[in-house]
Amino acid sequence: MEGVRCETYARRIADEDESVSEIIGVVMLLAMVISILGLVLVALQPYVNDFDDNKNWSVARVTAEQIQDRINLVGSAANGTGIAFTIPLISSSLGSMGMAETWTIQADLEGHDRVFLSLENGSLISLYSQNETASLVTVEKDGLLTSYNLSSGPDAQIIDINRTHEKSLIINVYNSEGENIHRYISIRLSGIILSTRMNVGTHSMALINSARLERMPNEQWTIETWPKLRFEDSSAGQQRVSLTLTDIEAEGSMPSGNSATLELLSKGPISLFDELARNLRFSMVNDVHEIITPQYIAHWSGDYSIHNAISSSGEYRGFGPWQRQSGSDGLTLFPSDNKFLLQINLQQVEVIG
Repeated sequence: MEGVRCETYARRIADEDESVSEIIGVVMLLAMVISILGLVLVALQPYVNDFDDNKNWSVARVTAEQIQDRINLVGSAANGTGIAFTIPLISSSLGSMGMAETWTIQADLEGHDRVFLSLENGSLISLYSQNETASLVTVEKDGLLTSYNLSSGPDAQIIDINRTHEKSLIINVYNSEGENIHRYISIRLSGIILSTRMNVGTHSMALINSARLERMPNEQWTIETWPKLRFEDSSAGQQRVSLTLTDIEAEGSMPSGNSATLELLSKGPISLFDELARNLRFSMVNDVHEIITPQYIAHWSGDYSIHNAISSSGEYRGFGPWQRQSGSDGLTLFPSDNKFLLQINLQQVEVIG
C-alpha cells in the first residue's frame, strides 16, 4: 500500500510540474506576442500620426472654404442679413485677427487737375494740387466728418486732423465749383484664423479680405487665394478696375466644440468708388507676415515686369509700380492719365460669438 501511495504522489507532482510548465509557456508566449505588438505599434506610429494629420488638415481646409463662402454670401447682402451654420472644430479653434491688413487707394476724379495727397505720421495730410484748383477738403474719420477750406497757392498744403484713424479714413477734395476732383481712402481690415492641432505642430489658415493664407507646421506662409482685385480691358479700349474689400469683426468669444455654431451678420456693403477715374495709386500692407505683401505686389504687377523684360514696343495696359520699380511705393494703372471705370466696395461682416 505504501508503494502505491508513493507512486500516486509522484504522479501528482509530475502532473503539477507539467501544468506549471504549460502556464509558464503560455505566459512567455503572451509576453512575446505583446512585445511584438508593441514593436509593430511603435513602427506604425509615424504612419498613424501622418494619417491623423492629413485628416485634420483636410477637414481644416474644407472648413475654411465653407466659412469663406458664407462670408462672401453675407458680406454682399443688405444690412442686418445673417446666417448661422455649424462647423466641426474637433481639432481646431477659431480666433480673430484685428487690423491684419491695410489698403490705401486714391485717384483723380472730375475735372483735369492732378492731386497728390499723402498722410504723414497718421494725422497730417499733405496735399498738392497741380493746377491749384483744390478748394475744399472733407475728412471722414471713423464716421466723423470734418471740412477744411484750402488757401490758393502753388505750394503743398498741410492739414492736421489731430489723431490717427482706427478703421477707416475717407478724404474728398473739391474744387471751387463743387466738383469732387480727388478721393483718398485708407481702410484697415480684420479677419479670422483657423488653427488646427497636428502631431508636428500647428496648422494655420488665415481668412483676410477674401484671401486664404495657409501655414503648415514649421513652414512659411503661402497664399492659397488672393484678394478680389480685378482688371479688365475691353476690345473697345475701356478699362475697368474692381476691388471688393472685406472686413470681418468678431464680437465676443469665438465658437468652439465638435459641432460649433458660427453666426455671421452683415453690416451692409459700402461703395467707396463707382465712377470714372484717372491716376490711380494704391498700396496694401498685410501684417500676418512680412512675406505676404511682396507676393501681392509681384502677383498684380507681374505682367508689367514681363512687358519690360521683353522690351515690347506696344503700350502697356495693366497694373504696375508707382514710382520705384519694386512696388514699395504702391501700384498704379497704366496708362495712368487715361480715364477708366473704378469700382471699389467694402463688405462688413460681424462674427457673433
